[in-house]
Amino acid sequence: MSKQDDFFVGYLPTPKAITGFYRLAIPLIALIGLTVGAWIAMGQQSAGQGIWDVSEKQEITGFLTVDPYPVIHLVGEDQRSVILVQQGKHSAFDKAHPFADSWVSISGYAITRGDWSMLEIPPSSDFVREASNSSLNLSPELLGEITLQGEIIDSKCFLGVMKPGYGKTHRACAAMCLLGGMPPMFVVKSTTGERFGYLLTQEDGTSASLELVNNVAVPVSLTGQLEKRGDMLYIRYDKSRVTRLSTAELVDYGELITADSGLNPNKEVMMTADTHSEGTHEH
Repeated sequence: MSKQDDFFVGYLPTPKAITGFYRLAIPLIALIGLTVGAWIAMGQQSAGQGIWDVSEKQEITGFLTVDPYPVIHLVGEDQRSVILVQQGKHSAFDKAHPFADSWVSISGYAITRGDWSMLEIPPSSDFVREASNSSLNLSPELLGEITLQGEIIDSKCFLGVMKPGYGKTHRACAAMCLLGGMPPMFVVKSTTGERFGYLLTQEDGTSASLELVNNVAVPVSLTGQLEKRGDMLYIRYDKSRVTRLSTAELVDYGELITADSGLNPNKEVMMTADTHSEGTHEH
């Protein structure tokens, strides 16, 4: 009688030949799966290291300005400028405007990424005017014309509320945030790998949130006047010199988005990454 092949029957002991096969096959399949998963993960863009700390409120005190966007300027050892927003997709302008150009205290939830700071004000928090006879000189310091390539994003999501807070997958959310008055930010990556962020305004220095909705979350080239206000850099962009790029630039903006006040406006700064053609977009 010829020898029969091993055959698995559920209610009988597993044949030794089949057991040996699966002892080798299962770990091999698991190893292949882990390797493929790691390879795919390594090829993904970083969502960034922005932090949205909702564990407890933080109170800050400083000099409040509201044009073009609400910002509290802190002095002393913790000197920095903090962008103010409200919960949801709402600007803090209406809430902050009655206290403009005065020293105030406000509490909220901190949002940080790199050296950028933001405070999300909940409905339960109100501004408290602080007594002071001093003021800060926050007149814009013009630094010259600059042309950059990068991406227009809404600052609240990008700094830590959403991950990722940029790119086409986030475009609908970014557009809604800008419609709600969130300060638009322009993020770029230099040819040396440095990453920078700039708040965007219209040429007259007023809010550009609504005007930039159609160009949010896509790679663009823009030209404008670079200026410094407090510890932040702004670009007064020229509407006639905003052009969508003809390719999709995939950029890992990383965790450090700086507002380098020593930036030379003539320095070459552009997005650098592998690209793939998507055809030409409308301008």
